[in-house]
Amino acid sequence: MLKLRCVACGLTVPYKGSAGDLCPRCMVRERRAVVLIPVSDQPVSTAGRSMGSLRLNTRVEGNRHTIVLSGELDVASAPVLEEALADACDSGAREVVLDMSGLEFMDSTGLRAIIRGKARCEDLDCDYRLTPAQRPVEQSLTSTGARGLLGLGRQRSERASRAQAADPSQGRRGPVAGGE
Repeated sequence: MLKLRCVACGLTVPYKGSAGDLCPRCMVRERRAVVLIPVSDQPVSTAGRSMGSLRLNTRVEGNRHTIVLSGELDVASAPVLEEALADACDSGAREVVLDMSGLEFMDSTGLRAIIRGKARCEDLDCDYRLTPAQRPVEQSLTSTGARGLLGLGRQRSERASRAQAADPSQGRRGPVAGGE
């Protein structure tokens, strides 16, 4: 059941029948307007996972698992992402894509979850890619050096290099027209 809770005094009132989004107790006792926030007593479902203001959905297409993130990836929600990444890897994914286009905020714990996901995928010889995020998150990835650390966009070329080392004929091209 959805309820409203005061962020100051903890008063909980039913969502339906609420006269507004301000705490009546704080208004009377302390003469200050304190916002009531929605809370639920229902556990989060695992299909469309959510924690705080992070929403996470997973699409599976063959061996590719795409995890779509939207909202905020922070200390409260990073474990949800880590669990989703573990589920994807444990189910035999050959490629994991983090769609970060809806991600508005990320703290250091969220960044750590992304880096741990890459390490897990590397251990299982699974491609790991991120789509571009919104500007604040992209700036965090760039300023921390995580873009370079994650090696985004290099996984395919590294695999091709390994395959070419095993079979050098894969990298050869035929003669160019008009050339040698």
